[in-house]
Amino acid sequence: MKKSLTGYPDRLSLVSMLRGDEPADTVIKNGSLVNVLTDEVLDRDLAIKNGRIGAVSEELNEFVGNSTRVIDASGTYITPGFIDAHLHIESSMLAPASFSQLMASKGVTTVFYDPHEIANVSGLEGVRWMYEEMMRSPVNGYLTVPSCVPASSPELETTGAELGLEEINEALGWDGTAALGEMMNYPGVLNRDERTIEKLKLAREHGLPIEGHASGLMERKLDSYGSMGIDSDHEGISKEEGIERARKGFWTMIREGSGWADLTEVVRSLTETDLSPTRFCLVTDDRDPIDLIEEGGVDHVIRRGVQEGLDPLHAIRMATLNPATRFGLDNELGSISPGRRADINLVSDLHTMEIEDTLVGGKPVDDVDWPDPQPSGLTDTIEISREITPEIFILKDREKELAIRVHKRDIITEKLDLSEYGGDESSLNRCAVIERHRSTGNVGRGLVHGFGVEGGAMASTVAHDNHNMIVLGSDEENMATVARHLEEIGGGQAVAKGGEVVASVNLPIAGLMSSDSSREVANSLREVQEAVDELEPDLPKPMMILTSLALAVIPELRLTDRGLVDVNDQEIIG
Repeated sequence: MKKSLTGYPDRLSLVSMLRGDEPADTVIKNGSLVNVLTDEVLDRDLAIKNGRIGAVSEELNEFVGNSTRVIDASGTYITPGFIDAHLHIESSMLAPASFSQLMASKGVTTVFYDPHEIANVSGLEGVRWMYEEMMRSPVNGYLTVPSCVPASSPELETTGAELGLEEINEALGWDGTAALGEMMNYPGVLNRDERTIEKLKLAREHGLPIEGHASGLMERKLDSYGSMGIDSDHEGISKEEGIERARKGFWTMIREGSGWADLTEVVRSLTETDLSPTRFCLVTDDRDPIDLIEEGGVDHVIRRGVQEGLDPLHAIRMATLNPATRFGLDNELGSISPGRRADINLVSDLHTMEIEDTLVGGKPVDDVDWPDPQPSGLTDTIEISREITPEIFILKDREKELAIRVHKRDIITEKLDLSEYGGDESSLNRCAVIERHRSTGNVGRGLVHGFGVEGGAMASTVAHDNHNMIVLGSDEENMATVARHLEEIGGGQAVAKGGEVVASVNLPIAGLMSSDSSREVANSLREVQEAVDELEPDLPKPMMILTSLALAVIPELRLTDRGLVDVNDQEIIG
């Protein structure tokens, strides 16, 4: 299979080329090679055969034959194809085929993806569909198997499916699986929960690393987390967290997503110290289609790193060689050297990272055969057993005692005691989570401080990680209107104002993704964002922040279909 870690038929053809028995498929000449192995820029030519790099030297005319494509790279830097070491394809709202093509246009040729979003809706069936779609893609897609489905105890939330030890063990054995995905259930790790520890043991038995998710963990708690073999984290939000993680053996993944842009602070652990960048990676985690089109994926994160003071060669290494090394794939990916896959970018400027051309498996991206999205069979996933009326959003007295205080720039929330709150009550919005997988009729209700939405409501079936329907607004009527609309269209995101739906993006695949083109999805999402802006919110990216409010593994207070969750104590309040 194309994701195989051996590739010996391809490698043997390289030897034939180097012996002079056959010409190269492609020769790239006159470029400046960024050697991430040695932090050098060298004048070198490349000879490519069967999708792999065979020779790297100053003059390679000897490998040019009648059938050889010759690319003149004068005036450009030759870099490895960019690698995103941690992301969730579902956050792009695109089916894997559309996502892959968009990423390749941005110079991103390899992704390590964790499909725990679709797993929470459709279980192993959803994971298998994502995996098979990425196996069909010319972009290298490596699966990290979802470890926390559901993300927290079933007593705290209702999900559409579960991944037990049997399912996790099966997926860990698939060709192209790179790791056990992010272990969000850090309370289970720290409390030595037997089932959680068994998942970690399975990964080690398969010889695979374990991805971390250590929100807020420091000192002894971080030590305990790392002691169980978890050796990466993308949840650091400060210079201090970045330093501690790197010093304690964690691969420190610096995140710049659509909702949570942590790079400015965390990159200071490198730019303001003498720490080596060899254990750091640049990642996106969650990027919406608008940002992917307008700014890019991990190419944007590289650009941002350079803007914040990273040496361009270090920034490139943190999104090429370092991720490949982290997953034990540096003999396949991450550098421009003999035997590696010919995933290559031609970049005009190392500070702006403006990409002139990209080769995927030795072919220019415009010449690659991109597969169309395949039917998923994962539609019609909205199953709500009760009629959605304004009455289901009316708060009971006990639901008015606390509020979730959200932050503008990070994913952490705080518990706000309303008996001590002296602020303007108009800054509080109603919020509800409607169970949509198992027809339980559950509706969790609460108050949220920080959105400041006025005169309307917004809703989403993207609601990490249980992906029930989450609704937030200023009044019950608009909340009911927008929720009914999402039920009718089979999932997505929408905004209501004046009792009418004014914008929506349809996401019929598990209520998370669309098979439409990236441009079509982005245009619909842009209309939703513009409609949200008309509700005059007090924070940026309000829809992205809303989708995290049901994530019952990130401190401090969250809302699920079961009610308000105290994350630190892992219990329902009230």
